[in-house]
Amino acid sequence: MPIYNKVPDDPTTAPAERIRLDERFVSLLVTEDAQDRLEAQELRQLVHRALQALSDDEMRVIQLRYQYKKSPGQVAARLGISRDAMAALEQSGLEKLRQGLEDWHRGV
Repeated sequence: MPIYNKVPDDPTTAPAERIRLDERFVSLLVTEDAQDRLEAQELRQLVHRALQALSDDEMRVIQLRYQYKKSPGQVAARLGISRDAMAALEQSGLEKLRQGLEDWHRGV
């Protein structure tokens, strides 16, 4: 039995999926105790905004790579693009996420 969620044949990114991905990023960065709740809410908003800045293609690549744990080759094949194109989308998507989270990181 696989430990990862199965990726649908047409991995579109609905707004609800973006929110779930927001929560995954936040859970990696913040513990949920009483004193961190306000910071966690602020971080959720920043992550949500950062994810909204991604193009649909960047979002699909980030989702397949980090939410569904697919290899670069699997992502490229799934999306019908070259590995170089997949790597460029991943890089630009990650850079947008970094820029979106940079202010929060400096304040921590």
